[in-house]
Amino acid sequence: MSIAEESRVPRTLTSAEKGVVLAVMAHLVWGGMAVYFGLIRHISPIEIAVNRGFWALPIAIAVVWYLGQWDDVRRAVSSPRNLALLALTSGLVVFNWGFYVWSIEVGRTLESSLGYFINPLLNVVMGYLFLGERFTGAQKVALALAAVAVIIQTVALGHFPWLGLMLAATFCLYGFLRKTIPVGPTQGFLIEVAIAALPLLAAQWWLFSKGEAHFGATTFDTLMLLGCGVLTAASLMLFAASIRRIRYSTAGLLQYISPSLVFLTAVFVFGEPMSLLKLASFALIWLALAIFSLAALRDERTRRQDTAEAAEPV
Repeated sequence: MSIAEESRVPRTLTSAEKGVVLAVMAHLVWGGMAVYFGLIRHISPIEIAVNRGFWALPIAIAVVWYLGQWDDVRRAVSSPRNLALLALTSGLVVFNWGFYVWSIEVGRTLESSLGYFINPLLNVVMGYLFLGERFTGAQKVALALAAVAVIIQTVALGHFPWLGLMLAATFCLYGFLRKTIPVGPTQGFLIEVAIAALPLLAAQWWLFSKGEAHFGATTFDTLMLLGCGVLTAASLMLFAASIRRIRYSTAGLLQYISPSLVFLTAVFVFGEPMSLLKLASFALIWLALAIFSLAALRDERTRRQDTAEAAEPV
């Protein structure tokens, strides 16, 4: 085969490359959901959160069945500790969903994006508080910059940015607790939405009884609410499939895609005001994340070199 003919042969993606593609797709869905929720601002955040969880359940069931993971699910629910923790994470994620949608509906999407930018730095704090980890020099600088950014954001908003920090804190706690449960991401998500199904159904019935439900009112509203569950499940499944194929540092860098899209949506689609003070606070957050990410990449490169050297024959 000639060089020209070889160049026309499609190259198969490596596992790591497939992982990056899947992760980017997951974050594009997460980031794009801000626009999606903006189209249904007339629907209450409670009903949107309810339908995100409830209609994600049949999709999660289908995926677990297709992947043959029912034994993992049975083992997880057979443990009272696991079941209790998954009930807690289920409540946390539904709470997070509801307040994120509410932030979009009341014109505070910028503040919510700030929270998701801060989330990886809160993970470092969580490791310090509960896992006995110590801050590196770069992490201390990044956290100090983030603290200054929160102060500037407080001045710019005229109040403490509790919404963004609450979203970051609940998602950080959710991720921390999920790491302590010996169950895979897809199986765990199925159990979480299954636990939440009855309360979510009760909430939807309550909305119907109050005459405030939009599900079934119009074809548009019904399809959009069904789509909330599809997008929620799809993004998680894509992310779960990607995380097994890529390095931790790569996953960390890619996680800034979704809050960046939310930030751009808030400014250029929703037209939320961007003052110099707000811009300064985000600039500090971006600088903090750059320092944090570069340090993480350097540390992982050092670990790989040490591992390779240790594996070399003497």
